[in-house]
Amino acid sequence: MLLFPPNLRRWAAFALAAPLLLLLAAFGRPVAWAGEVPFGQGLLWRVQAANAAPDAAPNYLLGTIHITDERVLALPAPVREAFDSARSATFEIIMTPQVRAQIGQAMVLSDGRTLDAILGPEGFAKVTEAGRRYGLGPAQLRLLKPWALASILSIPDSEMARSAGGSLPMDQSLQAEAARQDKAVHALETPEEQIALFNEMPEASQVGMLTSAIEQNATIEVLFEEMTQQYLARDTGGIYARMQAQRETQPELMELFLRRFNDDRNVTMAERMAERLGEGGAFIAVGALHLPGEKGLLSLLTQGGYTVERVY
Repeated sequence: MLLFPPNLRRWAAFALAAPLLLLLAAFGRPVAWAGEVPFGQGLLWRVQAANAAPDAAPNYLLGTIHITDERVLALPAPVREAFDSARSATFEIIMTPQVRAQIGQAMVLSDGRTLDAILGPEGFAKVTEAGRRYGLGPAQLRLLKPWALASILSIPDSEMARSAGGSLPMDQSLQAEAARQDKAVHALETPEEQIALFNEMPEASQVGMLTSAIEQNATIEVLFEEMTQQYLARDTGGIYARMQAQRETQPELMELFLRRFNDDRNVTMAERMAERLGEGGAFIAVGALHLPGEKGLLSLLTQGGYTVERVY
């Protein structure tokens, strides 16, 4: 079996952390988009079944952002109160050292080809130039699948520095806190399912994602700050609109990504969180982009008979 090179292991923790954040960063600044976004303001929502008993423990759904920024990790009082009072905590996936190794293995080409053969001389020359900033040489870059390298090139310096210092992204930080509080911890997806989102993507789309990541790499720090500010303002509708706006510039690629990484997964997540919501006392954390929109989780839960109420 092809082993994941030790000097590339540190990138595995980033690879699946935020496919949609990757898109937001990789595809640049938004153009104007006039669409209305249902449930477009707010990060923390109380969710109750229509037939829930009056004294049932409340459930909460939190939209997260998969970064290590201290401003994000400092939970606002309503979020902290909801989390501390919950009996269970549910995340997209449960991140463990074994899962990181599994992700790392999935990032490596295993069909006998190399990245330079996929991209050609001119494309690989651009990759080599971009990889220098991350301390990756040609020998390492040749091992990576296009989606894996796109993930790496969409990480700003600030994220790399905080991660090297031991900081965890928001979701993993909450997972660690749930373990400290001895809460029951659950996942909405398996590592295999999240890896398949990338591995089963058409190779041309992977290369398109990589091309965009290279083009935006020089401004990635600015783009991440813009996203962070929108998140801190609880403007999930603005983040969603940012994605929708890119349909005007890259319609086919964005249609694929929105359907594959957001809309289809929302249906699955809504179905799988029903058991936790039925138990009561659930705290469920998913990427903020899954909440708003006509196909977002809050709309799907409302259609399923749940009552949703913005808390923060």
